[in-house]
Amino acid sequence: MPRVPPPMPSFLSPTMAENVGLSLCILLLAFAARWTAERAVSRKVSDRLVARQRRFTMRALINLVAAFALVAVWMSQIQNLVFSLAAVMVALVVATKELIMCVAGAVLRLGGQSFKVGDRVEVGGLHGEVVDHGLFSTTIMEMPAHALGHGATGRRLTLPNSALLAGPVRVEAQPRHFAPHRFVLTLEHPVPVAPALAVLNAAAAAALAPDAERAARFHRMTAAKLGVEVAGPGHEVSVTTSELGKLQFNVMLYCLAKDARDLQQAVTLAFLAETVPLSAAEPLAAAQAASPVRTIPDIWPEIARRLGQQPQQQRRSEAA
Repeated sequence: MPRVPPPMPSFLSPTMAENVGLSLCILLLAFAARWTAERAVSRKVSDRLVARQRRFTMRALINLVAAFALVAVWMSQIQNLVFSLAAVMVALVVATKELIMCVAGAVLRLGGQSFKVGDRVEVGGLHGEVVDHGLFSTTIMEMPAHALGHGATGRRLTLPNSALLAGPVRVEAQPRHFAPHRFVLTLEHPVPVAPALAVLNAAAAAALAPDAERAARFHRMTAAKLGVEVAGPGHEVSVTTSELGKLQFNVMLYCLAKDARDLQQAVTLAFLAETVPLSAAEPLAAAQAASPVRTIPDIWPEIARRLGQQPQQQRRSEAA
């Protein structure tokens, strides 16, 4: 028997082949309709401008009808393709979410002009000076807490730009700029409030006296540039109480950012030197009056009396 050759593999499914055939038919009909319409317009209209406009209108209508027909033929395949692309896009977004957030953070920094190289910022509790920034990360030189000075620790921190979207970014004053510096003094023992306020005002005024004129000029310039009221120049002192009822003195110093820590120390030392001796004297005197100090000669009779009572107690216990 003659050998029957195997059927050739088909690269198109029956549905796909049918759609291809229908698409070819639609295209042929569209070309035929366009040719017929243009010939008819050319014969009936003598004005060239009107004929060109009508030919353009007929071509647009025929192309629109052909496009709708092709979409109707391939609708099921288009839906499958859209669903596949949507699944791929979702997977791609989930896999690259962090990178997308980093790029979005870079766009936010660039568009909002949040900070630049050389600014001192605080992001997510990390404080430092910006030394470099890119599309995916920002590098800062770590700075210690404000109470420990303005010198860098020597550690470089690389933050992903997505951290710029996770919380607020605080841009601090430059070391050579004047800015309000606030701190609180809490006293353990009560003191006369009016004299304490006078002492604190005098200490703050004396600390700020050398740079008073420069601070006033910088304050006027900053207020005019920002268009808002800024605390300063000079100092402000107010008194409040804590939740435990202790006196608290709130102090604001308008000073250079790099001198804030030294001025705070100077004001604090001057204030405590004047108020702490007075506040501690009364509790100490009251404690001494309540429990007077007993000297050694006063203690010896009591010791002898207790030593004499011990043998009597032992004899009573043996007799019992």
